Amino acid sequence: MSLISGLFVFPLFSWLVFYKQGRRFALRDKLKKADAVVVLAGTRGNIKFLDGKIQTAVQLYKDGWAPSIIGSGRFSMKINDAPNLISIQELQRAVVQGRIQEKDLKGAAEKWDEGLGSTYIEARAVQLGVSKEHIIVENESLHTRENAEYVLEIVKRNNMRRVILVTSPFHQLRTYLTFAKVFQPYGIEIINYYADADDWNPFTWFFSQAHRTLVKSEQERIKMYREKGDLL
Repeated sequence: MSLISGLFVFPLFSWLVFYKQGRRFALRDKLKKADAVVVLAGTRGNIKFLDGKIQTAVQLYKDGWAPSIIGSGRFSMKINDAPNLISIQELQRAVVQGRIQEKDLKGAAEKWDEGLGSTYIEARAVQLGVSKEHIIVENESLHTRENAEYVLEIVKRNNMRRVILVTSPFHQLRTYLTFAKVFQPYGIEIINYYADADDWNPFTWFFSQAHRTLVKSEQERIKMYREKGDLL
């Protein structure tokens, strides 16, 4: 192989590796009619991720893929210096109840903004044209496992059999594995549909150091939560 052709093949190979990695995390299944679109709170410090999830869920609703939207999550990471933080008392109770770990208490008290939880999802969806009566708010969950558990109760209560799951591209794989673990015993079907995001594309996501960091973080979390038994 000549030097020139070798220089061409190496970056092409690297691109293919990163592209496949991005596609592994950013899951999209063939759409089918469902009972609800489930959209998770969460910004990772970037409001574009949360707004992208809401806009994607609303578009799916408007396109007729589901008659309702379920917004799930108590909070998102703060994005400004004037957040509406969850009270320390509530977080301390969550530690006592075993819902979050004590080591995470300080960070949660400083960064968990309840103004960017499912109530924000509801308000933005209404602004985008969704009737409030077609939105179900789950405003208790503090992590992905609880997202799945609380949404399951809503799904069962409403006799739903299929949902479209929407979250950020880098979070879609772990979210699916978590929801599948919780939903599988009840035969509820999950359709993956990662959220549209202007700054995330399967072909180019890896050019961003921030995106590479997010994917690395997800890899570590998947390993950790799989060891705990939280993932399918």
